[in-house]
Amino acid sequence: MFNKNKKSTHIVKKRQATREQKRTKRNAKKLTNRFNDIYQIFLKFIWKPKLLLSSSIVFMSLYIYSHINLDTVLPIQSLKIEGEFEFLNKQQLQNKAEPVVNGGFLNVNLSAIRNTLVDLPWVESVSVRRQWPDTLLVRVIEQKPVVLWGEDGVISAKGKLFSPQVKPNLNLPHLFGPQGQHQIMLKELARMQAWLLDTGLLIKNIELNARRSWILTMTSGMELRLGREQMHERLNRFVSVYKETLEAEMLKRTKFKNAGHEIKYIDMRYTNGFSVAWKEA
Repeated sequence: MFNKNKKSTHIVKKRQATREQKRTKRNAKKLTNRFNDIYQIFLKFIWKPKLLLSSSIVFMSLYIYSHINLDTVLPIQSLKIEGEFEFLNKQQLQNKAEPVVNGGFLNVNLSAIRNTLVDLPWVESVSVRRQWPDTLLVRVIEQKPVVLWGEDGVISAKGKLFSPQVKPNLNLPHLFGPQGQHQIMLKELARMQAWLLDTGLLIKNIELNARRSWILTMTSGMELRLGREQMHERLNRFVSVYKETLEAEMLKRTKFKNAGHEIKYIDMRYTNGFSVAWKEA
């Protein structure tokens, strides 16, 4: 009985081993067939003329790139400055940019050239591009001044404050105020001038003093004192008063040649009124 059971166990193990060998052979055959299929696909595509040419160009380019000195290939021969300038000098821009031009046409550092020029006071923006085969084109856009600031500052049309080496002699509104307040004052200038359109008065200067009190000076020389509180309400009240009363009084004084027919200042810092000081003849 023992021998019979032992023989049966041996037969079962042998059958299992046989099945495992067959399964291994089938898997190996499948794997071989898969590799053959991949190889055939590779051969099918690699020998296409266009693909072969593209591959050759890529490998050749990589080889050349790794074996040549890009600093000596197609050296930059010319740098041209483009733009319309009123305050910038084209030759000075040229002299500033040329020392930064290093390398050849393929590897010249365009950002370094741009960064050298973009921080100059009158420069708003700079773009640099290559022009085949040996030229760099540098396009510079100049700041457009709209307001003067403090002793030596200028505010551009985009609200940027900068300080040129030489303050320009420009007939522009002038703002005086604490450091960091230029953008706020620029917005107030635009708002206040819009409110004053009906009066025909033009703002020449605006001062925001240490006490945060607003003082406007017109191109006529008249000073308007608005104080530090409710300045918008006071300005609106001034516009109404000027059209209804002050303008007529000024015309009357001019007609009869009275002494002091021009206003020196108007003080709007009163709750229900204002005061007027006339210039002496």
